[in-house]
Amino acid sequence: MAPTVEGTVAPGYEHVAEAFARSLAEDRSEVAQCCVHVDGDPVVDLWSGPPDAVVVVFSATKGATAACANLLVQRGLLDLDAPVTRYWPEYGANGKEGTLVRWVLSHRAGVLAPSIPLTLDDLAEWEAVTAALAAAAPVWAPGTAYGYHAQSFGWLVGELVRRVDGRGLGAFFREEIAIPAGADFWIGLPELHEPRVAPVVTEVPGMPAEVPSGADPGMDPGMDPGMDSGIDPGTGPSDVDMSAFVGPHQTTAFTLGGALPEDAVAAAADRRLRALGAGASGGVADARGLSRVYRWLLDSFTASTLADLPRAETGGDDLVLSSPAMAIEQVFGRGFEVSPPAGAPAGARTFGHGGAGGTTAFADVDRRLAFGYTTTRLVLGPPGSDARASALVDAVYRSGA
Repeated sequence: MAPTVEGTVAPGYEHVAEAFARSLAEDRSEVAQCCVHVDGDPVVDLWSGPPDAVVVVFSATKGATAACANLLVQRGLLDLDAPVTRYWPEYGANGKEGTLVRWVLSHRAGVLAPSIPLTLDDLAEWEAVTAALAAAAPVWAPGTAYGYHAQSFGWLVGELVRRVDGRGLGAFFREEIAIPAGADFWIGLPELHEPRVAPVVTEVPGMPAEVPSGADPGMDPGMDPGMDSGIDPGTGPSDVDMSAFVGPHQTTAFTLGGALPEDAVAAAADRRLRALGAGASGGVADARGLSRVYRWLLDSFTASTLADLPRAETGGDDLVLSSPAMAIEQVFGRGFEVSPPAGAPAGARTFGHGGAGGTTAFADVDRRLAFGYTTTRLVLGPPGSDARASALVDAVYRSGA
């Protein structure tokens, strides 16, 4: 029997409830949530499982981290076109002295991992990690190309926040954004909330809920949901050779040079990751928290900021996500994904960030829409390959948003 759908939708948004019910797995316990605000008002608040459950939202954390940096930019405390070394002098090593703040936000810095190997326990020492990143040589000349800084983004942007404000990333986000927004969303989860964390499982489309060795644990949504994953339905894990789908920098970027597990489930299950305040992938939230943060940003960013946030700063193949089998383009602005999420109409001016396996969070500037979706059943594959999230987004827009 499928999980029970609970919650409410405003008149006219019944299609979203129908799409949410269809998204839930048959004969499986699943915690999933969808929350939408339009012009500040909640129009969708749906869930299955415990109503107070929270989950690891993986790279949707990057949207929260980007929001912190952009708030400082708006306050005139952080200059997008200043060199990083203005705020973080030690960063100017090994050819990085000309790196601009906006290049760090738009994944053009070229620093994917520390120059020395670290362990997961080492990551608890924030200053040791940032010092190692400051000493690292970039994989490409900063500003000349882009590639998904899957894990390093959190420390690079988080250190800029710390250098400018004095507070750590998690404290800044909590005090300046999450609490004012009324959002259950943490970068660095307090232990008292651990009992609320719902565990996740993974599955590749057409395959059992098991991840083959070498599979990418962290693809984020943002591209055509009709993209062929290259995996035939019914294929077993042992029959799949994933090597062609893994680019030369991908493992380094997604594991921070081996400090983090390759397996998304293993990472999400480890209390150390949730506790350490990893600003790229360690955030914990519910769908209400995601939607409430973006609702708050729509109200708190100035018209000038909102006009600039959806502007693309990258183009062409992503040097990290692209592989011999598949070229992938992501479109980043000032730390946010700015291509309309799968299911949204072409041309929609959006900013946000998704997470591994389907987590979706974004704001539509013109429609004053804020959207959040979380699930404990992670469907892994290329960006945008999760039809559940795209169907929900489509239903929201068809409902008149």
